[in-house]
Amino acid sequence: MVRADILYWAGCMASYRVKESAKATVRVLRALGVEFTMLGEEEGCCGSVLLRTGQREAAKKIARENVRRISRRNVEVVVTSCAGCFRTFREYPEIIGNIPFETLHISQLIEDVLSECGVELGGEVRLKVTYHDPCHLGRHLGIYEAPRRVIKAIPGVTLVEMAKSRDEAYCCGAGGGVRSALTDLSLAIAAERLKQAISVGVDVLVTACPFCVKNLRDAADRYGLDVRVLDLPELVWEALRGVTSGP
Repeated sequence: MVRADILYWAGCMASYRVKESAKATVRVLRALGVEFTMLGEEEGCCGSVLLRTGQREAAKKIARENVRRISRRNVEVVVTSCAGCFRTFREYPEIIGNIPFETLHISQLIEDVLSECGVELGGEVRLKVTYHDPCHLGRHLGIYEAPRRVIKAIPGVTLVEMAKSRDEAYCCGAGGGVRSALTDLSLAIAAERLKQAISVGVDVLVTACPFCVKNLRDAADRYGLDVRVLDLPELVWEALRGVTSGP
């Protein structure tokens, strides 16, 4: 086993709206030999929405309760595939003081496993893909390379960058409450991002945030845009089980 001190935090979006993301993450962790635990029905909200809407005291209450529940599991690392949850956990020390565990994004953990253990990501997945940087993971926390290194480690995958990437990446349109308050605008922004992906001739747009996945997929359906949208763990799982998804 690679680690025995990890808790996987699925997050609200992956638990209820983009369940394939959570399922793929669990499958990837198991396939890579990572021992982990989960809170299951004890898992609540990370508090991201409360923080983003200025409800700081309510967010503090949730943060303290989450830390209490996690601490009972005696883990050293909390890993999440949700960029929003990841950023929020990284903000816990700022709002409630030191916490007794480290927080990693799934891309960082997978990269660590690949580099430390020499694990290979299965058979060829013949795909041309581009990567969409989630705002929380990229501009807010400066994590640009870990997801790209994971993608590049998949045999058969070609990574092509869009014109706007990394700190200049176009937003998916879902954040900041836009999806809830201005749905049409949110989907129009997502459609523009999808068109940017299509313009570089890819089969798949990969991202590292279930919220981005949800909004981009909804926009693809609404506007009839022909490009697959996958969360990073979904792409990794396809590689691990030897799926060939290209033309």
